[in-house]
Amino acid sequence: MSMKKRIIIPIALLILFTLSGCGNLGTAVVLWPTDDSRWKPGDLLTVKDESFLRNTYIVNLPEKRRLKEEIDQWRLKLFRKEKDAVNFAAAMGEWQFVYGECLYQGLPMRSEPSNTSSRIFRFRKGDFIKVLGREPGPVPVGNLEGYWYHVIAEGGIEGYVFDYYLRVMRIKNGETIVLNARDTDDPVLDNILADTWRPSIFNDMINDRQIDLTLFKPEYGLFPDREEQTLTLRLPEISIVQKWTEIVPAGPKRYDFLGTNFRITVNSEFFISVQYNIDGKEHFEAFVRFNRSISDIIDDEQNRRKAVLEHLLETGPVYSSRAYGELAFYEDGSFTWSGKSSLISRGILSSSAGNKGVVKFNYFKSPEITGAHEGVLNLRFDNGESVQFLYAFEDNGLRLLYAPENVIQDRRVKTDQFIDPIRLFFKPLDGVVLPER
Repeated sequence: MSMKKRIIIPIALLILFTLSGCGNLGTAVVLWPTDDSRWKPGDLLTVKDESFLRNTYIVNLPEKRRLKEEIDQWRLKLFRKEKDAVNFAAAMGEWQFVYGECLYQGLPMRSEPSNTSSRIFRFRKGDFIKVLGREPGPVPVGNLEGYWYHVIAEGGIEGYVFDYYLRVMRIKNGETIVLNARDTDDPVLDNILADTWRPSIFNDMINDRQIDLTLFKPEYGLFPDREEQTLTLRLPEISIVQKWTEIVPAGPKRYDFLGTNFRITVNSEFFISVQYNIDGKEHFEAFVRFNRSISDIIDDEQNRRKAVLEHLLETGPVYSSRAYGELAFYEDGSFTWSGKSSLISRGILSSSAGNKGVVKFNYFKSPEITGAHEGVLNLRFDNGESVQFLYAFEDNGLRLLYAPENVIQDRRVKTDQFIDPIRLFFKPLDGVVLPER
């Protein structure tokens, strides 16, 4: 036998001994088995070994000691002494088959059974939770009353959850029984407090396919926090955080938040009207709820703008006009424009505008404008001057129609009908090297 083989055999034996050695790590209690597991909550398992790389325990199979199974560590609770495991399993008692379902977005898990303890996790609406036990109660939290439940989240984070927005269920033998059903639920009020609300203008932008990224931002909206009893309102020029003491009906589907100057009316499941007071002046805002992520909508708009720039680059990127000079676009979104004296003579640009700038797609055409134009280009020069054009790709070129400031409102070009229109047509220059900027 060669030296190489004499070395390999002892190493293989050592690995086998490590994985299936005689010693045990201890006794574990099953907390949350997988749906297809042979185990149920509260079962006791002999832990033979663990994998630090995969964060798993290796356990004996019942009646088959020579066979092993690998289980995620967070699904078990390991005890060095068997009697401690037996006591823990017995304490699970009535909670052996009890689970929870999160009923609103952002439900917090606390480190201790108190709303003043630190938040260690936030659940999403619809998340499932394994219940391990319940604190004595019920107890008041703000103007709510309920129980603190000792729970474990998917992945193993362990803590406490107040059950007002938690559906607690015993699931056994295919039967589900709700353990904390309430007769005093107010589904209309729950609709207000269960989610984030966005300015109704967001909905208008989406319907018109005109997302103004200076206004369409994740930080803008109405953010209720039932546990903290706060309403946070953030808009471009407003930021308010107020804490309520109680919520009382002020009419059909209308609620006053005592301790604040907010009154909210529910118009529908997806639409609310908010009345509030700043410095003695009443304000009214409409808000809507989205099922889709705001970040995803912003990503789509940014991709749309990139696509327009790519079209400009693919069709050009250098365009030429006898009357209006040479216009070139670059991959970083910048442009150069030389020979534009006709625009300077007509007062559209000053002679100090220069020949460089950045192209933006943050202006839009009104729905009233015909489909002859694909959108609006905003060319902002390095000296701060900017000029807007309705644009279209046609006849293997780029057509521009100058839009003066007096027809632009809220970043929308209102019309393409002018007494003295300034039309520009550029032909792409094939095989031209981009000029230096």
